Amino acid sequence: MNDISYEEFINTNEYQSFINSNPDTGTLKVFAYTAYKAMPLEGVNVTLTKNIGNNKVTFFSGFTDSSGIIDDIVLPTPKEQKIASYDLLPQATTYDLTANLKGYEPISYKDIPMYGGTKMIQYIKMIGDINLKGDDQFGN
Repeated sequence: MNDISYEEFINTNEYQSFINSNPDTGTLKVFAYTAYKAMPLEGVNVTLTKNIGNNKVTFFSGFTDSSGIIDDIVLPTPKEQKIASYDLLPQATTYDLTANLKGYEPISYKDIPMYGGTKMIQYIKMIGDINLKGDDQFGN
């Protein structure tokens, strides 16, 4: 599996097929926190990837702000669908998310669904790394 950026992915054979299946976009908002959402975490490195063919494509990488938020991450999705019944779900494209911050255990979420024309919210509960001693847990 090759790790590549989205910009590199555009130049691969798989790109056209992927974009034909995902001509729309959805947005994602992430909120990283600890202490039962009482304390937002700044500086959490959030990365969104998807395995396509022999490539692990990075669609986004960035850091949370002082409110623990990254907002308006735009990702390719299937075309927006209006569903007449609550029994049916629209088509989704899924992405994998990793979150890292010194002093906290790394977090991974698999298969986060994204829908065309829809804003999704992903909460990231960070847990202090119990293997760190003393002040190291807080990055000192």
